[in-house]
Amino acid sequence: MFQKSKLSLFTMALVASMSASTFGGEAAFSSDLVASSASVEETSSGLLLHYGQAMVELAAANRDTLRLSVTTGGGSVPAPCSFLVRTNSDSSVKWELVKRGGLCGISTSAGVLLMNPQNGEWTLENCKGEVLIPQHELALRAEPDASGNEQISIELGWEKHKPVTVYGSGNGVDELQQTKVMTGVANGVAVVPYYWCAAGYAVLAVTENDNRPAFWRRAKNGKSVTWTFPGKTADLYLMPAATLKAAAGTYARLTGPAPVPPRWTFGYLQSRWGWTNRAYIEDTLKHFRELKIPLDAFIFDFEWYTAPDYKLPPKGAPDFDDFGWNTNLFSDPVGQIRDYKEQGVHFVGIRKPRLGNSNSLMMIQTNKWKLDGNAADGEAYHARDVDFTSPGFREWYAKQTAGLLADGVDGWWNDEGEASFTTYYYWNLAERSALDSYQPGRRLWSLNRAFSPGTQRLGAAAWTGDIKSSWESLATVPASLLNWSLAGMPYNTCDIGGFFGTPTPELLTRWLQAGIFFPFMRTHSHHDAVAHFPWLYGAEAQDAMRKAIELRYRLIPYYYSLAHETFETGIPLMRPLVMEFPGDSRVANMSSEWMVGSSLLAAPILQPGGKRSVYMPAGDWYVFGSNQVIKGARTIKVKAALDEVPMYVRAGTILPLGSVIQHTGQMPGGALELQIYPGKDASFTLVEDDGETTGYLNGKMRRTTFQWDDDSGQLTWKVAGDYSGKEIFQNLHVVLFNLHGCSEVDSHLDEQGILKLSALDGKM
Repeated sequence: MFQKSKLSLFTMALVASMSASTFGGEAAFSSDLVASSASVEETSSGLLLHYGQAMVELAAANRDTLRLSVTTGGGSVPAPCSFLVRTNSDSSVKWELVKRGGLCGISTSAGVLLMNPQNGEWTLENCKGEVLIPQHELALRAEPDASGNEQISIELGWEKHKPVTVYGSGNGVDELQQTKVMTGVANGVAVVPYYWCAAGYAVLAVTENDNRPAFWRRAKNGKSVTWTFPGKTADLYLMPAATLKAAAGTYARLTGPAPVPPRWTFGYLQSRWGWTNRAYIEDTLKHFRELKIPLDAFIFDFEWYTAPDYKLPPKGAPDFDDFGWNTNLFSDPVGQIRDYKEQGVHFVGIRKPRLGNSNSLMMIQTNKWKLDGNAADGEAYHARDVDFTSPGFREWYAKQTAGLLADGVDGWWNDEGEASFTTYYYWNLAERSALDSYQPGRRLWSLNRAFSPGTQRLGAAAWTGDIKSSWESLATVPASLLNWSLAGMPYNTCDIGGFFGTPTPELLTRWLQAGIFFPFMRTHSHHDAVAHFPWLYGAEAQDAMRKAIELRYRLIPYYYSLAHETFETGIPLMRPLVMEFPGDSRVANMSSEWMVGSSLLAAPILQPGGKRSVYMPAGDWYVFGSNQVIKGARTIKVKAALDEVPMYVRAGTILPLGSVIQHTGQMPGGALELQIYPGKDASFTLVEDDGETTGYLNGKMRRTTFQWDDDSGQLTWKVAGDYSGKEIFQNLHVVLFNLHGCSEVDSHLDEQGILKLSALDGKM
């Protein structure tokens, strides 16, 4: 049976009737030949159709997803797919055989997938019987690519009245809506073989080799999309989903949910290429603490363990230490890291997908653990790249990493791993294995320069690579991060301030303010640039940046609870407006403002001068932290001082905020401030756990569900779960905004409670 299956029956029909001489041109096929040789048999998860040397399967991949698959030429069973949680179909999903007007197929609770074995036409419907992909004969070809490698091309048609509008293929473009995808990875670029279509479905394409992924193009007339699959197999995972939100959940269940990151990663993360010595590290930490600028991690480039290895020869050097410490910075790694952690600062170190030690390189050459070929950039140092797909190498790598974990390393920064599409996945698998072996129960956190589908389920995050320090770069970052959120990577960030060049005080301040609303808030800079330390950019900018970072820390209870929601539902923290307001055409391609969760609208300043326009979707919106209400479905003009950031809250919101603290180890730091923005009923579930281990997977958490009844002006809450660590909130400070100011009340956060708050003086 199919381990991972192959796309469309039309392709199989076509290839079954073609001779090798037809490859390279428009191939014709005989429907009589196909029909006469066709047979259909049931499997545990669907239907298997035999056409000459080709097989087609219509299957229930899981409760949300149908699979249309083709194998040509008696192709062998492909290797397991790294994209998916499971490569086999779920035999527990109930399905029924459907026959209709010459079509046969399967029906599940997700929808109906039908094919005509006579002419290769097919169609996809949702569970309501609505046509998502109309019945049509696909323009299929099986022909070699420019290098002579076999490939399958499949065309998907569209209903005339439905737009060819797709989202979620990654950040290969600077907009949300996409028209062409050449799948692959590059420096800060990840484009995946997935999209959600406004016709009401999502699709993930899988080939026989994950490192030769499928790609698609939209026809010039906009009436179809053509998928191209390198190799002899093609799988289409078809996910009926009426909205982007529904698609996010379905896609996450197919490729794996993103685990909850460690709590400290939601604080401020200071990265740097150019840490010079131990004194420099500790002087920087001293500045953060004395200036009361919150901080949770230092992230170190090459210098934590070595000098840059770019000029090493392909055979390496005998004295190069790939898994050691640079004693100029870390003369006492264990003692230093312990001391930094006592001050609330975690250690994250960069890693490269290669080795520099000549003896180690000889060993991986002998064991065939070296990656064949170089990366597309052609840099010579890629000649030392390792093959993380090898289980033997991953086991060896994990053993080398054990000592660093024991010394206190908290996370990894994986760089320059674009030599293959799945390098980051298997690299993270090695890091996950090391942590499970030597520090079981700890959460993995890594930051990667790209990703492939499924990487998120290992505990990986991504950043947008080596970008320039410019207003133009800042303006493009939100689209990249939002596209990644839709492409299945909910945890992402950028080099705040830009990697190349030194930002102006205004630019760094505005970029940091935007970072309040990124999943992770991390600055970084090239060693030739002025470090992005707030005190190096003048008193006014320093104070504005401190204020922005403090707001980030106040929002951690909200963000951390959203992270649990992301794990449970697949819906990302950082969301384009179109995800929350799918019926509003004005936000269909908008990325200069976005939602964090379903309640916060972030509209940071992305251009010099402190001015911008902000579109407010339908409904009532509060200016954050005030009783000022703005009517939606219109655009407003905003002017913000350097220490101000435009931020709005939907009416009908319960927003949990923490105190201003210097690092997440100081949580709770005081009472939980619960801001209520009335106008509608509201609810929110605050999730608390130890922030470090995987105990939450076994229910070791506390969930406090707050309910606001707008008519009665009553707040109630109920606590579930018996987690009682030192970081949980014990006290409650409630702020109710109303038309004439606000009402405030304090309470103890018991297992359940009720508060009657001041009634509104009027309705909005």
